[in-house]
Order: sequence, then structure tokens, then C-alpha cells
Amino acid sequence: MSNGKRSKRSGTGLGPGNGAAVPRGMILIGVALILGVLLLWKGIDGPTSDVAGSSSSSPTTTVAEADSAEDESSGGEGDESGLLDITGETTTSTTTTLFPPTPPAEVQVLVANGSGIAGGAGTVTDMLIPRGYTTLPAANANVTELTGIYFRTGMSEEARAIQEYLAPDLPYVLLQMSDIPEVPDSTADRVEQADVVIILGSDGVILSE
Repeated sequence: MSNGKRSKRSGTGLGPGNGAAVPRGMILIGVALILGVLLLWKGIDGPTSDVAGSSSSSPTTTVAEADSAEDESSGGEGDESGLLDITGETTTSTTTTLFPPTPPAEVQVLVANGSGIAGGAGTVTDMLIPRGYTTLPAANANVTELTGIYFRTGMSEEARAIQEYLAPDLPYVLLQMSDIPEVPDSTADRVEQADVVIILGSDGVILSE
């Protein structure tokens, strides 16, 4: 009898112990799951934030490069020349004359009088000497109404300078040497030597009474 009672008590004593262990196990499993989720979340969150950080810095670099390219293409608002080389230094452009005008001392000028005014060629010759031109002795021309300043090929600018001095605002008096009218034989030799020939006419463009 005593053996049966002991068995029942011992069996009853084991029941409460097993029942309390089950909730503890569930709690430990839950805590383990929560820790695992937290560790997994932190492991994923680290690279993601780095990627986001690197991508957030890219727009800043792109904008700066775009601004720099725009500044170079526009030449800068405050730059007067508007020309920039690749180093950002301001450059200027210059125009060079391929054939600068011949110095007056190297230009031979002949004045021939066809105006009918006595001493006209000498008067105009004296006007040219202070300007530095090399003048040939004054000559006679056949009487003509029209005044002309005739120049050889390559001497157009030199003839224009003389025209602007003697007949301002009258560029029509400038003519090619091939258009020069016939001159007396005594004048022909000097015409051959001259770079510019001025024939005075009665129109008074250069010389009048």
C-alpha cells in the first residue's frame, strides 16, 4: 500500500515542473527570434545607408560640372572679350594687315596740270612735299575738265591717302593708271616713273582759281 501511494505522489510532483518549463522555452525562442531579426535588419541597413550616402553626393558633383561647362561655353558674364581658352585665361584677337601702306617717302607722285590755271601743278606739288612724298618735277597735261588721281597696281591705299588729303569725300577721282588720258610726250617719261599721277582738271576739285 505504501508503495502505491509513493508512486502517485512522485507522479503528481513531476506534472507542475514540466508545465512551467514550456512557457520559459517559448519565451527564449521568442527572444532568440527577435535578436535574429534585429541582427539581420542591422546587417541589411548598413550597406543600404552607404549606397544612399554615395548616391546623394553624386548630384552635387554633377551640378558642379554642369555649371563649369556652362561658364566655359558662355565665356563668363563679366568678361569683355568673351573668349576663354581651356585654362580659363582671357585671350584677345588682333587683326594684322598683310600689306601695310608704303611710307610716303617711298611713293613717287607726279602732278600734271590740265586745268588751264598757270602754275597749278607746282602749287599742288608744294602741298605734297610737307607730307613726306617723293615728288617728281611738275608737268603739263592736255587740257581736261576732269581731275583724276591715277595709281599703279598695288598702290591704291597710298593713292587713297593722297585723295583724302587733297579731295576729301570725293573717292570717285581715284582711278587705275590704265585709265590715264594721253599726256604730252614731255610728260610721258615722268608718268612711267610715278606710282601716283595727279592730273588737275578745270572742275576745280583740287585746284580752283
